[in-house]
Amino acid sequence: MIDMDIAGIICLIIFVGTLLVILLGRLDETAVALFSLGLCALVLYTFNNIAFTAMLGSIYWDTVLFIAAMMIIISVLGSSGMFQYMALVLARWTRGEPRRLFMVLMGFVFVVSLVLQPLPTILIIGAFTAEVCNSLGIDFRPYLLSEAVVANSASIPSPIGSIPNMIVVSLTEMNIGLMFVTLFPLSLLLLGVTIWYFLRYYRQVFAQLPGAAASHLFDIEPRLMIRSRLDFFVSAIALAVLITGLVLVPTESVTVALVVAGGLLVISFQRAKVLLNQLSWNTVFFIVGLFGIVAALQVTGVSTDLVAAMTAVVGNNVFIAILVMIWLPGFVMSAFDTIPIAAFLAPMSVEFASLNRIVPISMVAGLNFSVYVIPFGDAPNMYLRDLAEKNRGPISWMDFTKAVTPLGLVHLAISTAYLFAVAALV
Repeated sequence: MIDMDIAGIICLIIFVGTLLVILLGRLDETAVALFSLGLCALVLYTFNNIAFTAMLGSIYWDTVLFIAAMMIIISVLGSSGMFQYMALVLARWTRGEPRRLFMVLMGFVFVVSLVLQPLPTILIIGAFTAEVCNSLGIDFRPYLLSEAVVANSASIPSPIGSIPNMIVVSLTEMNIGLMFVTLFPLSLLLLGVTIWYFLRYYRQVFAQLPGAAASHLFDIEPRLMIRSRLDFFVSAIALAVLITGLVLVPTESVTVALVVAGGLLVISFQRAKVLLNQLSWNTVFFIVGLFGIVAALQVTGVSTDLVAAMTAVVGNNVFIAILVMIWLPGFVMSAFDTIPIAAFLAPMSVEFASLNRIVPISMVAGLNFSVYVIPFGDAPNMYLRDLAEKNRGPISWMDFTKAVTPLGLVHLAISTAYLFAVAALV
């Protein structure tokens, strides 16, 4: 037990140190994550005699494969001209006015996020957003950061809105009708706060007029963006299959994504190698590195010990239980992957459900906020940063944190007050 405690403390120090080094932005983040993964593996072997292969077994490889498959799908769809076509249609409809475009995109992301998980939502809409903004000569970074927040906060009321939601609903046998009725007004309130916040935070960007090329852009027929009619229709069918599969069988999202990605590569023939070479493998390996460090913390029992301590603190107080269910996953444990955190906390929320039915529902809110309160390592955030860098508008972790974390804390505070009020009425 002492050895495990020592290993856990060392791995926790490595984890915190890794986040700080990444935040400073002076070293390559993928290199730092993989090096830290190696250090954690060495610690586990030295103190607990745990082999590296055993630690790898705790990594959520299904999430890694899902990310890779979705990146392949986006790469193929982008090469067909589909995103350019959609971008031009939307740009013409909004006439390139930055604030109007922002409102339309946020509303679109909100609706889509009720049925799709944040990662596929961002993977599809992020590339589309970059195309729109580049076409109009507008800085796309405020749009991407806003979409990262809305995609997660909008998924709160939906039982299929995110993987953690599905885990909590299945493990707690939650009343999904009560969950939706309780959390949907909150998600609308947070959407309004998010739009207001980013319009003020980036007011100089939204005050700018579209680039000079925008006026000529509206004279171009969208169909001219299609590079190949066959590729375009195949891409449209693939996207429809992907969305349908993710909605109908959300628990098998990895299978759906792999089938669609593999099918698109097969019919790409010789272009498949080119498309694979264009993938951002550094993003995939960065996620593997961070997931590996989190796996080390799980193996050493750090996460479990924290949950046990919080259970003792709560006692029989409903409001403290709600506070813990929101802020524990939403802030204290927000640097961890939300999937294992949902699995860890679900049993505790079941115990607290006898106090008030709103307590387990509160945990759903906290889990969805966690991915942008401290944005390190979350897959949608990683993809958006990679997309921004590819489009020559890099977003550092420091910039990401400065823009998004204050809003995340505001969301946590608003949600706490809202759910306190609901619990008092139920």
